[in-house]
Amino acid sequence: MGIKFYKYTEKSGIHGKKTGKASAAAVALALLASVALGLSCATKFPPIPADMGSSELIQKAQERSDLNDWKGAKYYYNALLERFPNDPALTIEAMYELAFIEYKQGHWESARAGMKAVLDKYAAPEGASLPQTWKILAEKVLAKLPKQVQPTAATTVPAAAATTTTTVPAAK
Repeated sequence: MGIKFYKYTEKSGIHGKKTGKASAAAVALALLASVALGLSCATKFPPIPADMGSSELIQKAQERSDLNDWKGAKYYYNALLERFPNDPALTIEAMYELAFIEYKQGHWESARAGMKAVLDKYAAPEGASLPQTWKILAEKVLAKLPKQVQPTAATTVPAAAATTTTTVPAAK
């Protein structure tokens, strides 16, 4: 099996062609590594049994969260929201936990929006009947979040524009 190698230089681009032989084992190893990498990045969650109750969903979400498996935790909290949309106590818990996951990941603006949505539920007329735990925790997390930073010219420059480019005059 022949594999073509090209030499690349920044000055002149791709030039020259070399042909080398790669062992079948090396090619197989590279293929196996790429397949394993692809499989490890694809997250497929098991179907949730129809009879799984809210306590079990919360337990599964907490187990995933304890392992820093944020996608898994979100999966179970979103399932809680979908399966128990008419239970205000479960809804507020899931909302808080989803916002807290954003906080744990450093997604400050998403966390801030989620925590404010939790507090908005408490400001509504039915908010007085909700468990106060999530309100207290949401207020504490909001207080810990970095202050919102207004973008300036220095923070909004795209990375590509920030690099230096040297222009070479065209040959005559």
